[in-house]
Amino acid sequence: MLTVRESVVSGHFAPVLLLPLVAVLVMLALSGSSYCGELSPRVPAPDFQAQLWLNSPPLSLAQLRGKAVLVDFWEYTCINCIRTFPYLRRWEELYAPEGLIIIAVHTPEFAFAKNPANVANAVKRFGFSFPVVLDNDEAIWNAFHNIAWPADFLIDKDGRIAYMHIGEGDYGETELAIRKLLKEARPGLDFSTARFALPADANADMDASVCRRATPETYLGFARSENFANPGGENETQEVHYIAPPAIPIDNFALDGDWKAGDEYVRHVHASAQLKDAVELHYQAKAVYLVAGSDDGSPKLLYVMQDGKPLPPGSRGVDVHAGANGGSYIALSGKRMYYVVNNPEFGEHTLALSTSSPGVSLYSFTFGNNCENKFAHK
Repeated sequence: MLTVRESVVSGHFAPVLLLPLVAVLVMLALSGSSYCGELSPRVPAPDFQAQLWLNSPPLSLAQLRGKAVLVDFWEYTCINCIRTFPYLRRWEELYAPEGLIIIAVHTPEFAFAKNPANVANAVKRFGFSFPVVLDNDEAIWNAFHNIAWPADFLIDKDGRIAYMHIGEGDYGETELAIRKLLKEARPGLDFSTARFALPADANADMDASVCRRATPETYLGFARSENFANPGGENETQEVHYIAPPAIPIDNFALDGDWKAGDEYVRHVHASAQLKDAVELHYQAKAVYLVAGSDDGSPKLLYVMQDGKPLPPGSRGVDVHAGANGGSYIALSGKRMYYVVNNPEFGEHTLALSTSSPGVSLYSFTFGNNCENKFAHK
């Protein structure tokens, strides 16, 4: 699974040497599917055009000659990225001592993700120790002609892109490609010992009938909302009172009560005396994730109802708490991805998120099916 950027076929000029790479990426953008494979011929990698780095002083390709380098494009609110972190940690632990350099390029999807403090907090929360570069102007993203999160580009000892992977999965194949480039740099390396054994699930085939089709990523702001169920669409200029339809189609969302729609978010602007303003969703999935937060950073409560009832303990994501009156809620603070629902089984449900607090912004929903790998919910 992957998150494709809205505008993937840019007007930036691609040097002739990069055209094979660009051709593959354009096809991926049109298909929306993941991809992995070696590049032939290998193409020169662009340098890192950024000034702000975390965990490291600025690095250049010239400094990294003779090394195998993994360039990982990520975004701290992206569930598709977060599910890959166990493998990034594995590769750092196993292969950094053998010469692998991992560079995590943070290209933001939302405006708030350009804030260096937000990214630094995420780096600490996820426990990254490898270099992280902030790509707020998308210079590195565009130089690599990337299209989606997550994406991995492997650079060989001569500074050429040798392998790429777009999306989740194929971790075993990527790990074997890492070994190949490390051996090119240091021919005497031996990866035959037990500690280098591939995890059992590294290349597991995902059976669609078992995984099930989850609701697609759902953006709430008017710039990218595609499945908005209220008649007349979202008002793009002012706060209005919405009335949700009595039945919301599957894979759609609706607003009920007073909300202000922005290009990236829906915002609850004013305090209300009653808990009457809600974002309602009709989804099919096992897990639900929400990008949201408090505009001023102070805790704001967002109440969660599934199928008309508070979330039971067995369905609560790690960010959901039990209220004194039997309700279930999230204490929103910083803007990030929140773990809302983790049902025991895949299924079809309605979800209602309500608040009476001012300054609450909701950005997007993403979902998990039956084939999510194990990852830390941080």
